[in-house]
Amino acid sequence: MEQVAAHSGAAVPAGSGERFHVLDSLRGIAALAVGLSHISGPGLLLSGPVHENLGRAVDFFFVLSGFVIAASYGERLAQGFSLLRYMVLRIGRVWPLHAVMVLVYIALETGLWLRMGTDGAAGRIPFTGVRDWTALPACFLLLQAWIWPWRELWNVQSWSISVELGLYLGAALAFRVLGHRAWVPGLVLAFSALALLELPSQAGHPVLRGLGGFGLGMACHAAWPAFRRVALPAWAATVAELAVLTLIARLLARPEAPWLWFDPACALAVLVFAREQGLASRVLRHRAFAALGTLSYAFYMVHGLVIGRMFDLIGAVQARAGQRWADAHLGGGDVLMLPQLPALLVAAAMLCAALVVAMAAHRCVEAPARDWSRRFAARIGARLPMEPERGAV
Repeated sequence: MEQVAAHSGAAVPAGSGERFHVLDSLRGIAALAVGLSHISGPGLLLSGPVHENLGRAVDFFFVLSGFVIAASYGERLAQGFSLLRYMVLRIGRVWPLHAVMVLVYIALETGLWLRMGTDGAAGRIPFTGVRDWTALPACFLLLQAWIWPWRELWNVQSWSISVELGLYLGAALAFRVLGHRAWVPGLVLAFSALALLELPSQAGHPVLRGLGGFGLGMACHAAWPAFRRVALPAWAATVAELAVLTLIARLLARPEAPWLWFDPACALAVLVFAREQGLASRVLRHRAFAALGTLSYAFYMVHGLVIGRMFDLIGAVQARAGQRWADAHLGGGDVLMLPQLPALLVAAAMLCAALVVAMAAHRCVEAPARDWSRRFAARIGARLPMEPERGAV
């Protein structure tokens, strides 16, 4: 997500001279975690509490997004930076790849309809359920999370991008009106949203998840100048990094990780790893992790399509071979039925395939659209230095 969301290169607060390389790498790892959460099977990594909680990586996206947006735009928006230009840059960053993915799903649904008709012979009726044609206009415009917060629609993971767009606008208005104090209502809204998420009727509400993470991210940026001035030796920074990773791991291992604990843990991770001082940060600065961070948004947007089609392929092959490798259903609900090690290898192959498709999506859609939006936005208001790359999941 900017990252998450928004959730795709280094997070670079414009004009600050800071580059948060390690946070980029963590965003890439979080994107992989979301992908793995959509592959079910035997073993610890494909089932159980940890697997069920991997989707909480999206909440890390929201926290990181609030931090990066505050760092990159907070001061400028407070000083009168064009809201129109800001939104053009944000929409140009996240919408084009989403739109392409929706068009791909339209093509797939059309092919299913031409082949199977509307009688459900393929196991489901085209343009219904997740691919409901009546929800298509709102989904295409990234409004779905605000209209149907409990429904999974079209490119399902785009729900978080829908939430992000609303948060972008809300944050911009807050910075314009309140300036440096914008983090105060952001923090109040964050803890209010996290408290509501603890209610059974509101658990997992997408907008509340966005408000909780994004508001904490804005507060993290307000605390960042004082936090980075605290001198720490390298060993102490390493201990802090390992401690926060251990905390997050322990929360993920709980059957139901409390929202009031998990999101603040993510916020603490943003502050600790923004220092880039410990041993874990040294590892995460490796170019392999940097590349993963660059692809994080594209991977997040394409992984559901790739994993779903690979399950469809497994289903078709096993039917011909008379084997039972996966419980595969057209349109979702897939589970690997292999032993643990082969299942992990298949899951790894699915994630690698999604990364390959993400590379193509980044190069052919995401990066060109981002560059075009910058050129277009440059015509609005005073000329601005080159807009930094950021993720959106």
